[in-house]
Amino acid sequence: MRFLPSFKYRFRDCMFSMGVVILVMIVLTALCYLGIVTFGSITRTDNSGEVIMETTMMNFSMPVAIFMFVLSIVSIREDMRLGIQNGAGRRTVFLANAVCMFVTSLILNIAFFAVTAVWNQFDTGVYIVDFFGALYNNEPFFESLDDLAISSAVLLALSVFLSALGTFTSLMYWRLNKLGKWIVSIGMGAAVILFIDVIIRYKVVADLLGRLMGWVFLTPWNLVLSFVILAAAFYVFSALLVRRNSITAATA
Repeated sequence: MRFLPSFKYRFRDCMFSMGVVILVMIVLTALCYLGIVTFGSITRTDNSGEVIMETTMMNFSMPVAIFMFVLSIVSIREDMRLGIQNGAGRRTVFLANAVCMFVTSLILNIAFFAVTAVWNQFDTGVYIVDFFGALYNNEPFFESLDDLAISSAVLLALSVFLSALGTFTSLMYWRLNKLGKWIVSIGMGAAVILFIDVIIRYKVVADLLGRLMGWVFLTPWNLVLSFVILAAAFYVFSALLVRRNSITAATA
């Protein structure tokens, strides 16, 4: 059992990458503020001419989620190759990578929570906004730490789901030969087009999909549950792919 060495190797790399992402997000936020100071803020006036808003926006939610998706894609094959070549079992390496993706998502979301909570306390004219806050509170700005905590929970679930999806995608293409990659790539596009056509043609399918999406987005906790279920499913599929993965270069 070589779980700990595999986890430590991936965790060090993830911490470095995460540090770069956090630094970039903070720098971009600071540059937004500098732009306001230098070129003037975004303003809006009422009928009397009085300024009622001076804000510009930054968003951390989607960059965090996309980062986890890309990180899972590029890390799992390298971990599998190096781990197996150094005597670690396939399942051990896979589990170490999955745990590391979750821990990285958690730390990144805590950092997102802290930076957002601190920054929005200052009257800078730059506010960190959030997609989930706008979706459920009809207000893109965080008015309380409770709203920020709920948004962070949804973002964590989304990050874990995208990590699982990235892992599955990477392992699936690792298992396929060139012809298989072409077939799957074209097939996925064709499946999406066919599914859209079915929705347009058959009202009952559209109604069922509408009810399902209505339940999923009804509350943030429904959305969290949906992301968790999807993440678990993709990790199960990924574990099945890991069982007989060949040892090839990570870029193959």
